[in-house]
Amino acid sequence: MATSLSFITVLDGGSAPQVWHADVGSLAIEGWLDRQSLEDQRPPAAIAIKEKLPSGLSEWQRKKIIRYVDDNVDSRLRVSDLSEQVRLRVSRFSKGFNVTFGRPPYDYVLSRRIEAAKYLIASTREPLSQIAHACGLSDQAHLSKVFKRLVGTTPLKWRRNASVPKTRQWDYLTEGTNVEFGRGSPAYVDC
Repeated sequence: MATSLSFITVLDGGSAPQVWHADVGSLAIEGWLDRQSLEDQRPPAAIAIKEKLPSGLSEWQRKKIIRYVDDNVDSRLRVSDLSEQVRLRVSRFSKGFNVTFGRPPYDYVLSRRIEAAKYLIASTREPLSQIAHACGLSDQAHLSKVFKRLVGTTPLKWRRNASVPKTRQWDYLTEGTNVEFGRGSPAYVDC
């Protein structure tokens, strides 16, 4: 069904108004009206509502978490334990941790455990099962599985190829360990 519309316009320089006629379908008019009502409901670009982006941890919180994880790499670390260290709720802590560190707390803790294992594997002759327990992993199989996934090689191959100089960063892992390099005697750990 076509509808006839008339538009009257006045020209600035002319004396007679011009009349324009158009035959428009009723569906076209309804579609135009629907689009107009949707556009009226949208907020203007200047008043657009900003999405809340989670903020990361503060610098003191970041440092405290790093220190806490490194000091307790041999024990069970839960997200609730970490969040208590910086006085945040678990959900807020997890979001802030992801923003700050770029990965979830579990992945970070696991990577720190593997770093500690890499150091111990290269600097001691301890069995891998003891190194796994010293790094907070359940057993040698768990250590091997996670090590291969994160490092790309097995712990035994790492031990053969790596030589890590002793640093102060991981000294707490070898406390009570008799580490003698080059003398052929195996090191031991007091448990």
